[in-house]
Amino acid sequence: MGADALRLRSGSDPADAYQVCMLGRDHCEYGVLSIGEVGRHSAAAISVGATSISPSNRFKTDDEVPNEDALCVVESSHLGFYAVADAHYGPESSHTLVSRLHQGAMTEGTPRSVSQLADLLDSLQDGMPPETESETTLLVVVHDRSSHAGFGISFGDSTFMVVGQQNRLEPVNRRNSRFVSTSPDQLPLEGAAFQFRTSPGDLLLTFTDGIDECHYRSPETSVRPHHIAQIVAETAGNPLATVTEMAGLALTGVGGNPGGQDNIALIASSA
Repeated sequence: MGADALRLRSGSDPADAYQVCMLGRDHCEYGVLSIGEVGRHSAAAISVGATSISPSNRFKTDDEVPNEDALCVVESSHLGFYAVADAHYGPESSHTLVSRLHQGAMTEGTPRSVSQLADLLDSLQDGMPPETESETTLLVVVHDRSSHAGFGISFGDSTFMVVGQQNRLEPVNRRNSRFVSTSPDQLPLEGAAFQFRTSPGDLLLTFTDGIDECHYRSPETSVRPHHIAQIVAETAGNPLATVTEMAGLALTGVGGNPGGQDNIALIASSA
């Protein structure tokens, strides 16, 4: 197991919190999934992919860190905080932003509104590392189990969806062409905000395109919504079993097609 969840106290949230931050630089062994359970509600998986011979590698500039994805989860009381990022031209942007989001959620508490989340993103501007070529997608989600409501901000082509009973799938965020850089002149961040509602028994999925484009840039021969619905049904919506099966399918490929041709970051959380 590549990530053991730690039990910590979360800044302004009085309840005990469970958290994990998984950065691609720590998960660079091809063909391996690092999977962690985060408290009672969530699980996460990350992988560099299946092979070093992949068309996605032409967008990577650091030979020592071929895994440019990153994720974090903070579960405190009734609130869940989830983030995934998929960088290219170097891991600096995804690793820096996810690390700082994780730290902010732990020290300042989970944002309670889109505006508070936007403020947290804006605060990342302070003390950024020197400018690099690296840029990243970024998807941040907050879910309140007590009110069955949530919100998020999205940059790029990562996906957030709610999977309900009777295999109901609801993609929530819209993919867009925005990317995020750690360059000071590109912050503060302005992404596409969204809101959603859940029902008891729903499963929340947050993932980079290493899942639905595991056959690189070929979504039609990658993990499709019906594959996801089938996995969630077979695992009865268990977060740990779901991330294990979903990430495993992305790693090995679908229907005899290549898989694992891009980095994978995946979070599953029960509503």
